[in-house]
Amino acid sequence: MPRDEFDATPSEVRNFALLQVGLTAGFFVLLFFMLGGSDADYPPVWLAVALVVLVGIGAFLAERVWLSTSPLSPDLDPAEQQRLAVGTFATQTVRKLMYCEAPLLIAVLVTFVVDHGGWPLVIAGFPGLLVLVWEIWPTLRNTSLTAAVLDAQGADSRLVESFIERPTA
Repeated sequence: MPRDEFDATPSEVRNFALLQVGLTAGFFVLLFFMLGGSDADYPPVWLAVALVVLVGIGAFLAERVWLSTSPLSPDLDPAEQQRLAVGTFATQTVRKLMYCEAPLLIAVLVTFVVDHGGWPLVIAGFPGLLVLVWEIWPTLRNTSLTAAVLDAQGADSRLVESFIERPTA
């Protein structure tokens, strides 16, 4: 797969993830109260199950994003390998965000179409936000999965170390 990476730093990736989680949560809380909260009837079980299944599909697709990258060349300069690795991880974070947000946006559309108040937002929102945090926050798990693929041909991306070390300034 062609390498389309962002030029990003670990702190920018963290700030991006934090911003996206905060904006999504705030948007859902605002919409929930704007649409009457829980004053309406609970939606039918099939709708609740469908919303949760959509969140599960988004999680499944986001979980496979790290497999779509190609290994780094071990011939590159170590600083360039690290820069490319962080950029690749940033690209994967954006792709994971799209997969995790799509079911949440569908829940927003469903909320406006059906007459069940903010219940669809609650049903998809809680597990959806958990999946979003799990997938896009640069945890040891997420950075290690990407680093394993990037280092598969002998490169030393230092991706995990990039997110552990604090820059000195």
